[in-house]
Amino acid sequence: MKTRNILNNLAIGLLFMAPVSIFAQSDWTVTDAQKQVTNPVAFSDQSVNEGKAIYLANCKSCHGDPTKDNGLPLVPKPTDLGLQAFLDINSDGSIFQKIAEGRATMPTYAAILTEDQRWNVVNYIRSFDGNFTPSAGGAATTVIANSDEVTAPYFLEIAVDSANSQAVVTLTGTFNGQKAAVVNAEVFVGIKRYFKNLPIMKAGETTNEMGQITVTYPTDLKSGEHGMGELVAYPVDAEKYGELTQSAPVSLKPVHIDDFNAARALWAHNNRVPAWLLITYLSIVIIVWGVMFKVVLNLLKIKKLGN
Repeated sequence: MKTRNILNNLAIGLLFMAPVSIFAQSDWTVTDAQKQVTNPVAFSDQSVNEGKAIYLANCKSCHGDPTKDNGLPLVPKPTDLGLQAFLDINSDGSIFQKIAEGRATMPTYAAILTEDQRWNVVNYIRSFDGNFTPSAGGAATTVIANSDEVTAPYFLEIAVDSANSQAVVTLTGTFNGQKAAVVNAEVFVGIKRYFKNLPIMKAGETTNEMGQITVTYPTDLKSGEHGMGELVAYPVDAEKYGELTQSAPVSLKPVHIDDFNAARALWAHNNRVPAWLLITYLSIVIIVWGVMFKVVLNLLKIKKLGN
């Protein structure tokens, strides 16, 4: 009887604690200094589109579509980031900090997304704010410069839109202390393979006036049991831009281990070894043993003649 009373009291206590715990998780504040940080990335169609691609790849699965209130039914439920109430009480600095540090069921993205990528997500989220104008957002002025005026340091970024199987590669440099697009630069974009990266951009394709190359990657490309591949990009002119390489995970076509043995192949089991490889191997073995046998016979003949 005493044990039952203890269990009942414990259950009642947990019921009272649950709302407090949920409220504590949803009451998410940042410091005043973090709130006052302004977005250094200009609010533009380019930034919003890049932020959208990053949001679709990393955030939509939990938060859902902005303004649609279709996020996952977790506890606490992920906030609809397109709600005006959320946008009214969260500055750009607040949103940026929350993306960076994460909380409860939300992971930290500080080590996953670059600062510019996080600011692009902020611009995408801010695009749903009916009370926002670019001039009021504290965004930096878009830098316009000739290609020969853009210098090091250079930056390379990849934004993957998994919903449309597309990736946007952006190459920027520095002009008057600010980032500026690198135009007409040849950039390699491909899928990492065992022996050589598979190019997926057009041969000789160069960046546009926004410093970007947009590619569609082949989702039917086989890539292991889990179907995960790696998209890689780098400027072709390494002498000018340095060893600048970026990569991003992409979803490709999974291959079950049984499929590797469905036909003759180098990685197949013994009964599926390519016939030419088997014949070559046996021929080499026969030749080697034949030579050794011939050498032994000659040695025996020499010994016999010596006697």
